Amino acid sequence: MKKLLALVILCCYHATSLHAQQTISLPDVDAVSFDDSSNDLKVYTKIGPNQYTRQSLQVEEKTRHDKSPNIMLIKWNINPHKDTLSREDIDKPRQRLVDAQELHAMPLDEYINKTFSIDDHEKQKPQTNDPTSVLKFLRQDFATIQDLVYGDGEHDNYNRTLSINLPDSAVTWRSTRSSYFVPLILEIKGGKKIFILYKEGIRYVILPSPKGGLMCSFYNPLYSAKLTMAGEKYDGAKPYEFQYFNRYSFYDVEKTETGKCRLVNQLGEDVLKEEYDWISGSYRFIIAKRGNRIDVFNLYLNKLNVGKAKVAREIETCMVGCIEVLNEKGAYYYDEMGQKVKGFIKRWRRVCGTVIDWTHNILKNKGKHLVQIYTRDPGDPDIDERYWLSDLLPSDAVTFLDGRKSFSYDENSDDPKDKAYPKMLRVCRKGKYGIMVYEYYREKSMLPEYNYESLGNRDKTIMIYPPAKVVGKTIFPINNDFLIMRSDGYIYFYKDKKVGLYPRDKVPVYDKIMKVTDSFYHIVKKGIPGWLDIKTNREY
Repeated sequence: MKKLLALVILCCYHATSLHAQQTISLPDVDAVSFDDSSNDLKVYTKIGPNQYTRQSLQVEEKTRHDKSPNIMLIKWNINPHKDTLSREDIDKPRQRLVDAQELHAMPLDEYINKTFSIDDHEKQKPQTNDPTSVLKFLRQDFATIQDLVYGDGEHDNYNRTLSINLPDSAVTWRSTRSSYFVPLILEIKGGKKIFILYKEGIRYVILPSPKGGLMCSFYNPLYSAKLTMAGEKYDGAKPYEFQYFNRYSFYDVEKTETGKCRLVNQLGEDVLKEEYDWISGSYRFIIAKRGNRIDVFNLYLNKLNVGKAKVAREIETCMVGCIEVLNEKGAYYYDEMGQKVKGFIKRWRRVCGTVIDWTHNILKNKGKHLVQIYTRDPGDPDIDERYWLSDLLPSDAVTFLDGRKSFSYDENSDDPKDKAYPKMLRVCRKGKYGIMVYEYYREKSMLPEYNYESLGNRDKTIMIYPPAKVVGKTIFPINNDFLIMRSDGYIYFYKDKKVGLYPRDKVPVYDKIMKVTDSFYHIVKKGIPGWLDIKTNREY
């Protein structure tokens, strides 16, 4: 009875002190069980011949003290039961019972940075195209299960970002699905270990062994799969390790009492091991600043060598993780391993095949300048509209801002520069350039003529409107030596051997300006070279 009372007191101590830690040590526990009818583990201590005490062990989440909505802290919760049980009472059908003597004293460290194949011996013989599942421990606080297929990139998900560039033509292991977990450790009698994979609850229980171990589904305890060390066999899938990862579910920025910032995980650990003035990040990188120093980390939380960074900014729409950095030597792109790269590959977009498209043309007829807008709608008649730019001179040279006289776009176009700002026209008059803007409007009383064209087995109807007279407005004086919208979407204007960016600048301010990365432009101003961060307009 005294032994039982001591155990109850010990458990009550644990119940109040087991918050936000990865390992719980219960050195008196002789056996552990779990079943499909409960959300907790049962742990048993032998107190006599065929006599056991029972405790319930839960892994729960609690709200952060600052009530952050992004992540919850994991805590252990242990509750003792006053009854005593026999071996027959605890060894029940539909549950898995594991004795300490069946386990190994395997530290989690021996699993870090290793890959294990998940061999489901209860499955029927796999088919050739069935995915292969693997378990990877990427960090001490982070593990993933990936479903892999062997092949080329024909069916890859291009709306996701990879860590390393992998050509579609390469035949290798590729991931079709990934799940992410926090590894937890239950240590019982003799230092024997059980690993738990946690994600909004216990998902898997791992019984480790020197060769890998056994992985059990928590909600289907009679199902198990053998873990086998895979070595480098599946290294081809490394670029996919964070493909479906949501950083905000696993890490969050916490303010300290001194106003500094720490990056904490669900265990409450300071994963960067340092306090910063601010910490920010997006999908693939974490950027932290302390004083004048900027540190850049990848999702493995490895600090990257990007020089003495003045500014660092992630490129969020690329197919391979990329960050641009302005450092003491210039502006560069870096990949997730900290290697310099020449540029980035923009992520593909899902597009609809049946969409409306528009074509804009600048025409000239008998000295009059006109803009034609031709609309093709798969479900309706085509529309041909023309607008007479009545305030332009016959001698004016008129184009769109990028110098073209014709361009097309459709409903799938999401980049403003693809549309070339059709209401804004570049006008060259007597060798000088400026910008005029037009509203393309016609009176409702203007009715179209209908034209019919035969296209094989169907007819096409075209609604042709008479030209509508419009008057523009000069928004940038026609007194510049040259003006052009370049591929970066910015409007460059030149005057008196200097260059500016419209509409940011009213007069040209630079001797030279040249884009180097997405945000950083090399400039020469008053003969002094420097850098412009185009996103903030700050010069360095």
